[in-house]
Amino acid sequence: MKLTSVGTVIAQRELSVPTKATVSVVIGKPEAYPDGNGYYCPYQILGLGEQKLRSAGGQDTVQALILALRAVGVVLYTSQEAKEGLLTWNGNTDLGFPVPDSIRDLAP
Repeated sequence: MKLTSVGTVIAQRELSVPTKATVSVVIGKPEAYPDGNGYYCPYQILGLGEQKLRSAGGQDTVQALILALRAVGVVLYTSQEAKEGLLTWNGNTDLGFPVPDSIRDLAP
């Protein structure tokens, strides 16, 4: 399945990097996979890295959303900007996204 947009936006967060424009995290509404086997939640991070449209899949809409938020956390906290302490949310390096246990030491 190839995504062409995040669809209906259900959440958005603006982050800052001093040397760049605003970094926007856009989360789309979870939807059923076309084959009816589970759900996916589209997301996109604009202004940082590839800006590629991605999705996370789960058994239901809640799991898809949680996994999408974790995936966003992974991308953000592993970015060079975050490692250098430049990526902030309201002036704080805690960006407010969950991460899997395997990279918990990267998040403030």
